Amino acid sequence: MRSLESHNKYPDCLWMQLEAIPVPSVAAQTQQLDIHLSLNFNEHWEPLLGGRVKFGLQGGTLKLNLENCEIPVASRQLVGDFELSPIDSSTEVLSTESQPEVRDNEKAEKIQETDCTFCHVSTIGDDTKPAWIFSLKRGKPVLKGLLKSAKLGEFPAKPLRIAAAFEVAKEDIYLTDAEGLWPHDITPNQHSVLERILTVYLANKLQPALSWALLSYNLPAVEQPEVEIIAQAEDELQEMVDRIIAAETDDFVELATIANLNPAMDFAGGSLRGTSLSAVDFSSANLPAANFRGANLNDADFSDANLQNAKFGGADLSGAFLGNADLSGADLYRASLALANLSGADLSRANLLEVNLTNANFSGANVKSARFGNNSGLAEDVKLNLQQRGAIFEDVQSLQQH
Repeated sequence: MRSLESHNKYPDCLWMQLEAIPVPSVAAQTQQLDIHLSLNFNEHWEPLLGGRVKFGLQGGTLKLNLENCEIPVASRQLVGDFELSPIDSSTEVLSTESQPEVRDNEKAEKIQETDCTFCHVSTIGDDTKPAWIFSLKRGKPVLKGLLKSAKLGEFPAKPLRIAAAFEVAKEDIYLTDAEGLWPHDITPNQHSVLERILTVYLANKLQPALSWALLSYNLPAVEQPEVEIIAQAEDELQEMVDRIIAAETDDFVELATIANLNPAMDFAGGSLRGTSLSAVDFSSANLPAANFRGANLNDADFSDANLQNAKFGGADLSGAFLGNADLSGADLYRASLALANLSGADLSRANLLEVNLTNANFSGANVKSARFGNNSGLAEDVKLNLQQRGAIFEDVQSLQQH
């Protein structure tokens, strides 16, 4: 009656299972099928270039193709923020959307206690081709843990077929470790570009889907067509790595050009930790979730850039131009924004705790629910104005004590 075929290309990184569970319907003498999804996220070691690299996912998209059934947007229950269960636990998924009494600081304490991650899920697509977008919300650098038996939809028990595919792009892949791939004395700029080269290579290997499943109910199973993706040859990859290591420049833009990467587009979700990017032109860049922790970004131009959920902890943004930039959800903890221009920027939900704000320009900026506290260089009249516009000022010392 039911036929299920599944394939997980890298089960250590992502294991996916689709289940159809027959249940009695309210109508007499009828049945319905409840479709449940389980996903297990973890990290994977991949042998490469005589060494190995470890990676995980910061997100991805689950796409369904439905035959003789549909899931309207209004009936999709897998939406919101979900806590992934520890990998060695059978504890069911906790949806924080359904528990409004759980405050943000309590969620943070739970993360520290369980060493888990929170995953945000949104939905797109029409009734017969629905899709769910998964993204890392907080916790570890990558998604890690189990989303157990989450209900996707319900259908009358009639002949139907469901094809599921979990797809990832380069911005969804995050390298967490590497061994034996390059010398230890390379610069942060070289390291950042080298990591991105490997990320692009891995993204090609994971096409067209990282995991897929086909569920047929009272219909013959169909054979999934083989889609051959020709990944860049390892010898070509090695040649590119050698060129970056041997480059006579440490200029980030020049290194990215050697690697055939666009600095403003190809580092979304990537690591730029500790890089030297002084006065680099990132205007109109698309770099959501990029990691700039500890980077030198003084006088950099981020005007009109998409920096949603980017990480700038400890970064030097002195004199940077961030006019009209989207910094919603960004983490700027202990960064320097001295003399920075943030006019018209979207700082909603951003973390600006312990940020140096000496002579920073917030005119026209959206600071709703932005978190401030213990900010050097912040005049009292500016603080009052920010509060009136929706900013939240916290007692940092009190938070640290608790």
